[in-house]
Amino acid sequence: MLAHIVRRAFRSVGLEIGRYTASTGNVLERMMRRYGVDMVFDIGASTGQSGEYFRSIGFSQNIVSFEPVRHLFLQLQARAASDPRWLAENAALGRTMASAEMNVSGGHGGASSLLEMTDNVRLNAPDQRVIAKERVSVTTLDAMLAKHYPAGDRCFLKIDVQGYEKPVLEGGLGGIQRVVGMKMETSLVENYKGETLLVDMLPFVYGLGFRLVGLENGWGSERTGELYQVDCIFFRADRI
Repeated sequence: MLAHIVRRAFRSVGLEIGRYTASTGNVLERMMRRYGVDMVFDIGASTGQSGEYFRSIGFSQNIVSFEPVRHLFLQLQARAASDPRWLAENAALGRTMASAEMNVSGGHGGASSLLEMTDNVRLNAPDQRVIAKERVSVTTLDAMLAKHYPAGDRCFLKIDVQGYEKPVLEGGLGGIQRVVGMKMETSLVENYKGETLLVDMLPFVYGLGFRLVGLENGWGSERTGELYQVDCIFFRADRI
């Protein structure tokens, strides 16, 4: 009777409620539990928003967040300081260990990239134009797996690196079999010069053994509705 009254009250203001089931929950949360993820590498962490998100969906095990831009890393480090299972690394990930010049964007810094920005970003997100160059340290996924995850095969990658996704994965081919899933931002149009677009990224990722289980809208045009980037969620379907 109480449930009926509550539903009727919500309907009076145009809302519908129902019983929560696994099928109505968050895809990423469900998949991480289903595949037994026990480590998260947060690659392109900015100031730590993703780390807090993983905690908010109930992931309580180790997170390593990677952010190369110094002022963003300092905010990330402060954010993670009170969590003993959340580590921060001041580095980018790529094909090889090196140093490289980062194009640091304005605004919240979320458009910073090792690649050169195209006019699509400059015109559609002018607050994210490049405002500085910064020399950063680049390491590899294989090196970080050896350092932070020397055993196990249930690592999850969150990759948000503004066009540099494929080099990140290519730097981890030695240990990629120990990665069970990933959430990766991919572009439908060229936002950074030389980036691998979604149409070519899918065959590459499928060739590594991953399968697409979910899509989330990313950045696009508010005026036309065109999507420029989407977040893809992949898992190894044979490792459930």
